[in-house]
Amino acid sequence: MNLPSKNQTIAKNGIEPTSNYLIFQLGSYPWQDQLEATSGSGILHEAQHEVFNAMDGVASYSIFPSGFARQKNKDLNRKDVRIYEMDSEVPEYSHPDGHRWAGVSNEYVNKFISDHEKMVYDYMLEVENTLEAGSEIKLFIAHHTCINSIIAKKVMERRAANGYSVPPIVIFLHGTAMIMMVNELREASLIESGELAPSDRKWPSSFHKQLTELGVFDDCSKSGNANLAYAISEENMDVFSDLFPQFDKERFILANPGFNSCFFPRPHMKLKDVLKEANLRHLGLTKDKSYDLRTDYKHMVVFVGQFVGWKRIDAVLRAASIWEAEFGDELLTLIVGKQKKEYNIELQNLNESLGNKNTCFVGPLLQPELAKLFAAASVCTFPSKAEPFGMVLIECLACGVPVVGADSGGPKDFMTNDVGYLVPESDDIEFFSEQLAKAVIKAIKEDWKTKMSEECIKVATPFSNTRKTKKLLEDTRELIGRTI
Repeated sequence: MNLPSKNQTIAKNGIEPTSNYLIFQLGSYPWQDQLEATSGSGILHEAQHEVFNAMDGVASYSIFPSGFARQKNKDLNRKDVRIYEMDSEVPEYSHPDGHRWAGVSNEYVNKFISDHEKMVYDYMLEVENTLEAGSEIKLFIAHHTCINSIIAKKVMERRAANGYSVPPIVIFLHGTAMIMMVNELREASLIESGELAPSDRKWPSSFHKQLTELGVFDDCSKSGNANLAYAISEENMDVFSDLFPQFDKERFILANPGFNSCFFPRPHMKLKDVLKEANLRHLGLTKDKSYDLRTDYKHMVVFVGQFVGWKRIDAVLRAASIWEAEFGDELLTLIVGKQKKEYNIELQNLNESLGNKNTCFVGPLLQPELAKLFAAASVCTFPSKAEPFGMVLIECLACGVPVVGADSGGPKDFMTNDVGYLVPESDDIEFFSEQLAKAVIKAIKEDWKTKMSEECIKVATPFSNTRKTKKLLEDTRELIGRTI
């Protein structure tokens, strides 16, 4: 499917091409850093980039956006990475107030796309002509379904127009972008039927419309379109197929994320020692409500996730009021994650109104810090509704810790009662929270951690990032060879 490449002319003029299989990745979120929290897809992008570059005969080059916190990113000076520097935090897709891509304007989105188009185009040529000595990029991976798919399409149109090769495009189908497009179409339908006034619309974005008009997913065999799709779960594939039914279902590759090497059992580490080392602080809404955490707890429950509605942190807080009544001051509940101001206020007010005394908000943490907390926990809980995959569940299992989640979405693909429990779905938040609490209380009283640890590790082992990434590239190259 490649067009004649100007790089071929360069090679003929004396530059010997490298033998590397070149991969170019475009990310939607920052890579994890002490100054900048990120979502799971940012962590996954970074982890896969590093694994690709550790493989013989493979080289990965990446671009990702970064917010003001990194102060022009002086901490990252690498030839294999470029950063799109922003003067604000990077917007997120599933913002709790329901606005398009965290409420940013059309002008903001258009500038983001045009800036990236130029940056990606220029960096690809730098890779091919300088960094990899006249070779061609063989694979383009766009993380997330919306903006980066648009950017990829525009970049490839420009490359084709200028006579450069057009590599196959893979779209990585992370869940949050598709949730946004589902909401777009749902509200558009309600407006068309007269059930919703246009002025009451919470999801005015038009990414699905733009992608449809550009034909990104129309013909998978066409150069410059999306040729393959990575789906993090079977359900992920189904949601995408509903959004873009014209996409060839034979072009999906199941791409379950993998856990990083920092997640492993630490059976000899005591909770008291882990808490002392972590030196955690409850981040209250005001200075007088913030405090250092005690370190003498007997048990710990951990939640980690973005502060968005579908993660159901409110259910964790309601459930915590029940298990606090059961265990009193012996049990600590940690709420770990990037805190959005408005939703953080709402959740902390709920936490206070419930009378929770040992349920604490500690902000985002880096993965090595999380790994130690997971390993020291009695049980972890992630009750997201229709979680696209559930990477944090796998990370906990890798640490030998059982998990209580929700019986929907990606976790159904790997969770069994031998490694925890999935609470049946219910739209009744009080009932769901009660069932969540019962499962967590049962896990602690019956010491699931001791009984299930070995099976937890066994279930997680096939999901190591190194193993998953190598298999993903093998499947990709094989499918490209057969169909493109």
